[in-house]
Amino acid sequence: MVHYNFTRSAGIETHQVVPVRPMMTRFILAAMLALPGVPGGSPWDRPPAKWSLADVYRVLQDSPWSPGRIRLQPDPGPQPSPVAEAPVNSNDANPVPGFQISRSKAQPAVPVLWWSSKTVRLAQQRLHQLVTSALSAEPLRADDLPDYVLVIAGREPFRILRDAKEDLHDTVFLELPGSATLDLESVRFFDGSEREEARVEFHFPRQIDGRATLDPETERIVFHCKASAKTPLPWHDNALSLRAEFRPRAMRVRGVPDL
Repeated sequence: MVHYNFTRSAGIETHQVVPVRPMMTRFILAAMLALPGVPGGSPWDRPPAKWSLADVYRVLQDSPWSPGRIRLQPDPGPQPSPVAEAPVNSNDANPVPGFQISRSKAQPAVPVLWWSSKTVRLAQQRLHQLVTSALSAEPLRADDLPDYVLVIAGREPFRILRDAKEDLHDTVFLELPGSATLDLESVRFFDGSEREEARVEFHFPRQIDGRATLDPETERIVFHCKASAKTPLPWHDNALSLRAEFRPRAMRVRGVPDL
């Protein structure tokens, strides 16, 4: 397999939705997570319409598309962030607005999702179906996206990244096998809505000069992201530096790659 170093196409896009405080009732899912595992393999091997809340939790917080272990580097500023080699609890860790998945199970401090996968987007839709009866009849649908898209969710990471001192094209990239890298193509910011948490989308090209940029048989890809806020807030983390490892070979649904 041949790996290439790819050049970036600069551009940052901001798509803002009028901020709306999430209005959904908070749910504690710890009781459901304590139930015995559902037989039949991984949730993503079953139709999304049959996913339970526990299935949705697993997809969004501990699956090939959402690493449960994210390495955070310390904030070099006067208010250091904790280093987290293992999952840590955080009130801002939920990738879904208005939901506390579980206080008893460790969660990534900063959730990173492989958003271009249909599995992740279907899981988010299914969650809303399960907790909002008015949405139960809505069809679940996730279209193919033209780019590879990774998402960092949460209001605090959103604040730091949108106010970053750095050019994110210099500090955000995918590390590929053989010391190759895939550079960031564009960044998009979504302020959030009733249904969706504030998030930052990082877009990477699927092809360059007609060549595929990622091999679905790759064992490991590492997402790197680093930023510090131009306008620091007291008693807040004002810098973000993380590595999130994804394993494309495991990112499959019924044997078909889902990237």
